[in-house]
Formats: sequence, structure tokens, C-alpha cells
Amino acid sequence: MNRLLPSSGPPLPAVVLGVDLTIAHHEGLRRSLRSAFGTNTRAINMRIDPGMDLIFLCEATLPGTLPCLTELTRPGITAVWLREARLEWSPDPNYPIGRGTPTLGALDTGSCFLTANNQKVPVAAFSSRQIHTTHIGMELLGQPNLLEFLRADWFTLEVSGTNRRRLTRPLAFTAILSFEVETSPDLPA
Repeated sequence: MNRLLPSSGPPLPAVVLGVDLTIAHHEGLRRSLRSAFGTNTRAINMRIDPGMDLIFLCEATLPGTLPCLTELTRPGITAVWLREARLEWSPDPNYPIGRGTPTLGALDTGSCFLTANNQKVPVAAFSSRQIHTTHIGMELLGQPNLLEFLRADWFTLEVSGTNRRRLTRPLAFTAILSFEVETSPDLPA
């Protein structure tokens, strides 16, 4: 979808939001239920989908006053559109990638959501074909105007999806969202 930016001045620079997230290490759903309900959980275990061990959810609640979002407080801003969304993982130079090292390659599918003012909107998603060990480029889901989400006092960024395999350690990565800012053509940029 192409949008025309006003010709009253140079386009505003992109707003870039980088958020550190962690998919927590978990011992598996069956073991968690055993410890929560005791050892006699055969009936519960029989009803558990084995694939539930491969579901992940990570999120961060952020203030709308982040320094990277100050551009959105200028007068005349009418819309904020997501231009690019990606996940990045940086290997620890002290620990080479090897057996048991969690990388983005452990993920299978995922979606990215923004939530504010009791509204949740999907903004991007990825599938196995977009996954690399150190980065994932996500596809944008439509072009919702995210101005009110990012101007809220608090908003939540969520990344959730499925793993290819269980994680044996936490997986820390950064979600980077780049936004295009649109101003009213009647006001100077």
C-alpha cells in the first residue's frame, strides 16, 4: 500500500523501537503439571497435546514516553505505519554456538502484536522460511495506524508462536520495529 507523504517539507525520519525480549526456559508442561498437582496426573497427562511444549510467549510493557518515540509528540502527526519488523539475536562471543545453544533457528512460526487501551492488533508474522540463526525478517500484517498505540501511557509488545524443538535454556533476542511517520499536509513538518 503506497501512501503519499506531504510535500510541505522533508519526510520525517523513521521511528525505530528496539525491545529486548526473552523466551524463558521451561521444563515442559507435563513436568509443571506434575509438580502443581502431585504425581498422580495420568488423566491430565493423557489430555495434553505434546505440541503445547512448543508454544512460546514473550512480551514487554513499555511507556509511551520512551525517548525513541518523542517524534510522535510533535503537532501535526496523523499516522504511524509499521515499515519493517525483525528479530535479531547476537551470539555471546564467550560461548560458541553449539549443541544446546538457543538461537532464533529454534523457532518455527510467530506473530508480533501491539496492545494498548484494551485493544490488541497483530502487526507482523513470520514462518519457518524467514528464520535464520541470528535474524528473522517478519512480514507486515496490513497497515493499521499505530499512532494511538504508541502514544498511549503504556503499551505492550508481544511476540508469540511455536518452536521447532524445546528450548533447554532461555532465548534472549531483540525485536526491532521501524515506523514511518505521516504528518498533515496542512501543517509544516
